Amino acid sequence: MVTIKLNDKDTIVEDNLSLLKLLEDKKIVPETVVVALNLNVVNQTDLYKTFLANGDKVEVLRFVAGG
Repeated sequence: MVTIKLNDKDTIVEDNLSLLKLLEDKKIVPETVVVALNLNVVNQTDLYKTFLANGDKVEVLRFVAGG
């Protein structure tokens, strides 16, 4: 198990967890969000091959249109 910050909250996740699996576990549709790992935006096509490590900071951002 490793500890990450997910949107500024300490979160414990399993070892070797990809960003894609993290989103799936949280019931988040990857195409509806932008993910930043340690302040770097991760391309949608790289979510499955980007793995979390202890101390990583993950921000999941949703954009909402309005008027």
